[in-house]
Amino acid sequence: MTLEDIFYVSQTIASVAVVGSLIYVGLQVRYAERSQRGLMQQARADRTSSASLAAADPELARIWLKGGAGDPDLTPVEFTQWMLLTRAAFLSGEDSILQYKAGLMSKETYDTYVAGVRFYMAKPGFRAAWKLSRTQFGSEFRAFSDSILKEVPVAAAADSLAEWTALAEADRSGAS
Repeated sequence: MTLEDIFYVSQTIASVAVVGSLIYVGLQVRYAERSQRGLMQQARADRTSSASLAAADPELARIWLKGGAGDPDLTPVEFTQWMLLTRAAFLSGEDSILQYKAGLMSKETYDTYVAGVRFYMAKPGFRAAWKLSRTQFGSEFRAFSDSILKEVPVAAAADSLAEWTALAEADRSGAS
């Protein structure tokens, strides 16, 4: 083998190594993107779960019920608590919209978020809180929330406990 042949073989090996390195880097980037999406989803689930558990505190649960219903008997302190609870929900929502627009949230997760917004924006207290708070948020989130507000009618006051009790009773009776 001549020196020229060794040169060509070494160049070929170097080219294959470069292609191999590019494939490896591409796989690593893809893995990192998937990992980041997973972490973002986990953080969203943790944030939502933590907020739900905090609202389960008896005092906050009482405010949640009164505020969601638009109870006119809210005291100034209760009103402040209600507005802070909804602000946290709206901030979380804005973050979800931004994550989705940035490609960091799946369509399925986004659809779940939208279904939740539609559910809560049917409650008079949420609607009123949004109308009072909307100027504190970015234009994209304002447009999204305003469109939901226009689409979703105000729901009649539902007795979720009575519905839950009836459903549980039906399952108990059917299981016997």
